[in-house]
Amino acid sequence: MKKIIIMGIPHHGNIGDNAIAVAEEELIKKFFPQYKVYIMQEKYLDVCVNKVKKVIKDEDIILLHGGGNIGDTYERPEKGRREVIKTFPNNKIIIFPQTAYFSDTEKGKEELKKSKEIYNNHKNLVILAREEKSYEFMKEEFYNCKIYLTPDIVMTLNKSTNQNREGALLLFRTDKEKTLENQDIEKIKKIVEDKFKKYIMSDMNLGSGIVNIGGKKREEVLENKFKQFQTSQIVITDRLHGMIFAAITETPCIVFGNFNHKISESYKWLKNLEYIKFCSDINKIEDIIEKVTKSENKKYDNKFAEEAIAKILKKEI
Repeated sequence: MKKIIIMGIPHHGNIGDNAIAVAEEELIKKFFPQYKVYIMQEKYLDVCVNKVKKVIKDEDIILLHGGGNIGDTYERPEKGRREVIKTFPNNKIIIFPQTAYFSDTEKGKEELKKSKEIYNNHKNLVILAREEKSYEFMKEEFYNCKIYLTPDIVMTLNKSTNQNREGALLLFRTDKEKTLENQDIEKIKKIVEDKFKKYIMSDMNLGSGIVNIGGKKREEVLENKFKQFQTSQIVITDRLHGMIFAAITETPCIVFGNFNHKISESYKWLKNLEYIKFCSDINKIEDIIEKVTKSENKKYDNKFAEEAIAKILKKEI
């Protein structure tokens, strides 16, 4: 039986990354039932990829986990991806929808140089970019690869329900991607306190102490988080998958940008949804709250994303 090996699946507690993993596996099983699907976690890539080399044949398809980690911000995923690409020069390798961002520093330039050399030396590497800036960057830098533009794969999910909603859900970054100042967050809290009966401060990350998540645990974590969105009147966030979870659960949402382009650019896929609004000026947040909560059009159709990604995979696999 033909094999598809999905490599780089997260073991950590980032909920968005785990939603990506679920969406990837569901899409492959739906559209490629003739293949046997195998999973390899991210933590094993750079240390164990050579150990599985003997059981992966040249005709097997390797799919690399998507997300926002082509670049120098998160070193381990990029190093693991390079190792896979070097180790399997004869296999078709497809990278699920990704953001590419290399910082304008000496480190960023050096890491880009390493990635360019490895990516461009592979004879059959396909990369899906999940927004236009990454697409244009990849076309220029990874010139020997096939590059396609698609939505983030979590947009292929639909988690809409008819549950009762109450209060606001606030999801803000605390890591290196954060751009909102603490005083901005406090201002948002005060506005929300005036407009809603309650609010919940949450996150899209279970914490750095989480070292292994998968299977039923992953499903449980995601369902709990989806329910949190499904029962909220509004979401205010600076998390990409905070915005995407709001879209697929039909939850009104105000989203702020992060330190790079991934949120502002990914918003373009969702800007037709009246209940999702990108905010670049915190002073306008009260007006935007009124608009998104009063929006009558709160229907999400995941087919645009599913069809876009499936079409490319069918062409390349």
